[in-house]
Amino acid sequence: MANWYLLPKGDIRSSYALEVTANEYTCQGLELDYVGVCWGGDLIRNSDNDVWIYRQFRGSRWQAIQANDTRSWIVNKYRVLLTRARLGTMIWVPEGDVEDETRAIKDLDAIAAFLKAAGARPL
Repeated sequence: MANWYLLPKGDIRSSYALEVTANEYTCQGLELDYVGVCWGGDLIRNSDNDVWIYRQFRGSRWQAIQANDTRSWIVNKYRVLLTRARLGTMIWVPEGDVEDETRAIKDLDAIAAFLKAAGARPL
């Protein structure tokens, strides 16, 4: 990870190239100029957009999580990733796909709507 943080622009191993990503563990405690976050299916909103649903991917589908400690890990992951940037954050919510039940359109649209209502601006 040292290469990712320290190498200059033009080196494919540096953060400038976006060939290697950093996760919540490798960037915790750091301040970065810009951060890009891909919103996953592990933290979604219900259809009324008023309750968080915590999930983890097991086998070939998402499963609901009831354990509070696991829920805390999921929330903390997004907290860490969304609080690293000094200059700007981009949040990417993937498009849903009717042929891929792991990317349900209604789930991803609900996240996008929630983020917009919270002040995120679409690009």
